[in-house]
Amino acid sequence: MLTVAGVSGVAALAGCAGGSESGGATYVNAYTGNPADLHFNTSAIQNYAWPAGRAVFAPFMKYSFTTKEFLYGALDDLQVDGEEVTLTFRDDLTWDDGDEWTTDDLDVQLQLAEMTGSSLWGYLDDYEIVDKKTARLHLSGPTNSQIIKFELTNFFVDTKMDTHEQWLDKDVSEFLRWAWEDPVASGMFSFVSKDQQAFEFEPNPEFYNADNVNIETLLIESYGGNTAQHQALMTGTEIDASTSLFAPPDIVEQFPDHVVEVGIPAKWGYGIVFNHDDPHFGQREVRQAVAHVINRQNLVDNAGKRSKFVTPTPCGIAPHDQEYWLDDWMDDFETYGADASQTEEAAELLESVGYSRENGTWQDGDGNTIGGEYYSPAGWTDWTTMTNTVRDQLNEFGFDFSVSTKPTNDWFSHYSDSNFAMGSLYWLPGGSRSSFPYFPLRYQLWEEEIGGGHNYREKAQSEQTIPDRDGGEMTLTPLDVVDEIARQPDDDAARPYVQQAAWHNHIELPFLGLVSKYEQSWLTNDEWTVAAEDSPNRQVKWPQFWWAHEGELQYDG
Repeated sequence: MLTVAGVSGVAALAGCAGGSESGGATYVNAYTGNPADLHFNTSAIQNYAWPAGRAVFAPFMKYSFTTKEFLYGALDDLQVDGEEVTLTFRDDLTWDDGDEWTTDDLDVQLQLAEMTGSSLWGYLDDYEIVDKKTARLHLSGPTNSQIIKFELTNFFVDTKMDTHEQWLDKDVSEFLRWAWEDPVASGMFSFVSKDQQAFEFEPNPEFYNADNVNIETLLIESYGGNTAQHQALMTGTEIDASTSLFAPPDIVEQFPDHVVEVGIPAKWGYGIVFNHDDPHFGQREVRQAVAHVINRQNLVDNAGKRSKFVTPTPCGIAPHDQEYWLDDWMDDFETYGADASQTEEAAELLESVGYSRENGTWQDGDGNTIGGEYYSPAGWTDWTTMTNTVRDQLNEFGFDFSVSTKPTNDWFSHYSDSNFAMGSLYWLPGGSRSSFPYFPLRYQLWEEEIGGGHNYREKAQSEQTIPDRDGGEMTLTPLDVVDEIARQPDDDAARPYVQQAAWHNHIELPFLGLVSKYEQSWLTNDEWTVAAEDSPNRQVKWPQFWWAHEGELQYDG
């Protein structure tokens, strides 16, 4: 079939085409991106194919937004005892080449995690291998157990000693450039092939829950941008799912009844990243002026109130978590005008550092205007709308920006290479871990996904003096304060550090957090089962993969 019809021919056989003698069927999950350019090295984030990774790599554990509980995947048990964390993995955890998974593989994974600056090592001193299925992490001090669990929801069984140990003695930059094209799977599916149209997978018979999987062929197919995926869902027959797809109300109304939406708190959203080495945006006052000019509610109104909402104050903490963590500090935080364009405040800030408005445009003392190319990812229709809104607001104020939409890979490359002044980028790392402030606050300082291309890392590790809440000054080293959050035994002990780090963030603005959202994930239930609304598996990222893991996504046509 692949030879005669190509991948798109197989795609036409999605779910509705019926089962086969083996009881399975083809499941087509839509995706934005060219599979031919992507790979399976989870550490090389820029070109890592994350939906494809979730098909082939078993997660350590997951978090249910339905029940607010952690669910085990490859892990069989996790115990936190003081400053020791004992990880026990399943006895039946196996690679799809038939090799048994052992802690030799984990040993390599943890070493590579340290080399690449994984946030795990922000509070980890060392680890020891206990036996073939057990390891013990030694923490650098008392640590909130929630942090350990949230951190581990971001780990997958994606590192095999035989394939990865070659990188331990090489420069980390070489490892981060490695495009792993032919992964050894530990999860539900084994990799078959990829081209410009799709990734193709088949069931992994060595998977510990193999009996749960009756999808005979999984295709993660490239459908370009949001509009193409909307149209595919409207047909009701072209695709079976879309992992993450923004769809406004008028589009949703056109979907057939058997298209099911699963809303999941994203802890992710539209924001702005600054190049802190830029002569304009390297100045705090210019960044603050940008924050004052942008009307965040206007972005939400234009791009979709159905799933989006503004952040009360840009401070590095997810919107719905700010009140809990900031507590009695919250009223002292600058909001920068959530639903207004505060142009007078912005003008005062610019004038205080030597800018003047000439012929309607803000210029520095040498006549250089503030602006440039503002990058945005092509095909992300809601982001395009917000980007155009940001540009219009800033240019009306007197900046000089032009929008440049780029394929996702190129968009990331500009930031990784520090080839930008200011552009759109998500301001929260996303997922359940962003519920705990340590992760988003550290992400904005360090930004490992673009290799620190925003040039804030040196500042994050340096002592800074900033205004305090009482009109005086406070001195802190931002990264040290953030890392202290992870070392506290409970939320009450962590809160003072969260407040200090958030205070620094809202003044310095390493990023500018504007909007967050609920994820819109789409599946079909005419010939496929879906998890019940009260199932612990219902609101787990991502349904298309975790439901298959748990046996709640089954062909029943």
